Amino acid sequence: MSKANRSPFKLDTDLLSLRTLVAVVEEGGFSAAANRVHRTQSAISLQIAKLEERLNTKLLERTSRSLSLTPAGETFLSYARRILELADESMLALSAPEEGSLLRVGFAEYLAPQHLHSVLARFRRAHPNCELRLVLGLGGEMLDALDRGELDVVFSGPDRDGGQVLWQEPLVWTGHDKFGDDDEIELLLFPAPCIYRKIAFDALTKAGRTWKVALNANSTQAIQSAVRAGMGIGILPASSVLDDMPVIEAGMPKLSNTYLVSYTAPDLSNPYASRFTDFLLACIEDSLGKSIIFLDRGKAEVSGKPGRRKTRSQEKA
Repeated sequence: MSKANRSPFKLDTDLLSLRTLVAVVEEGGFSAAANRVHRTQSAISLQIAKLEERLNTKLLERTSRSLSLTPAGETFLSYARRILELADESMLALSAPEEGSLLRVGFAEYLAPQHLHSVLARFRRAHPNCELRLVLGLGGEMLDALDRGELDVVFSGPDRDGGQVLWQEPLVWTGHDKFGDDDEIELLLFPAPCIYRKIAFDALTKAGRTWKVALNANSTQAIQSAVRAGMGIGILPASSVLDDMPVIEAGMPKLSNTYLVSYTAPDLSNPYASRFTDFLLACIEDSLGKSIIFLDRGKAEVSGKPGRRKTRSQEKA
């Protein structure tokens, strides 16, 4: 391919090629990426080859058993993600409601993902006419505020019937495991009536372990700090466990999954509530990838137990 009329300082490619590269890296291979972007494996391979030719550099190291980024690929991938983020924001901004509106969002603190601050910033950039207010607290408190008309949408656990399950992810034990099989475990928990507290107590009781509550924390950050300080063992969603927080598997009882559920008032008329939920799902999928299982919002209504699994890629198919 001739490069005579191409400046080496201009990116000459399409967004689909960038999405393909991101999919290949995040899915760990060409076959899984093909399923994600709904193209054949040969088409994926051809797209990556053309992208490398346009950039005049190798992005991926491929063998029959492994795939990894080259140093140039690592650099380019970060730019590709930023380009795609801005492109998606531009489309959301163009399709956003023109009228100004106040959106009051309640988020159960124990379920708030660590990337929530960036989600909020991106939503505000894409919806400049929307005044966004966020309230963090316990799930029950948020739902009571929803009933009083003080919030427009609440994200919490499956605390009552009528919500829509958005995703599920594993609960894990995290901390520096200094406790023997016969030792009393020191727990770092949210105060009652947090559902994680009950799950921890039930799991330990069934396993025949003894415990005491060493800390009643009022935020995820407080539990993270206590875990880092070696004060005991906490229970958190996998997405809330930071890189320097050990996950304990051996010697501790297995935990169930946790669910994020959206609740809205029956007479909801706020044009931004559904858009915020969709935006949240898209941003969390981009940042957390495989650690979360997304569910079918149309069928996963809370009524005693969550609905059936359905990945985001299946929703788009």
